[in-house]
Amino acid sequence: LRMSFDRGGTTLHIKVDLFVKNRKRLVEALRGKVPAKSVVVLQGGAEHLRYNTDGQDLPFRQESYFFWAFGVHESECYAAIDVDSGKSILFPPRLSPDFAIW
Repeated sequence: LRMSFDRGGTTLHIKVDLFVKNRKRLVEALRGKVPAKSVVVLQGGAEHLRYNTDGQDLPFRQESYFFWAFGVHESECYAAIDVDSGKSILFPPRLSPDFAIW
């Protein structure tokens, strides 16, 4: 099973390989220009709720560079890319058990 991203219907189907390629291009552009043992840390977008309710002020939109590098649309995520090795780590939010569907 290969991961991919699309918005359903007739939208463009994007393979995960594009996001892997984007991270590699970022690492290649940074190598030799940043100190050894450098790590890129990215923060994804955050949802903004209206006052103390569960209603959103605006529809959620992912931070564009975060999506470009990881293809993740969910909010409250962080990610790190080790420039020396090119390895990347995605940190999704830890959700409380209240989010489970019963």
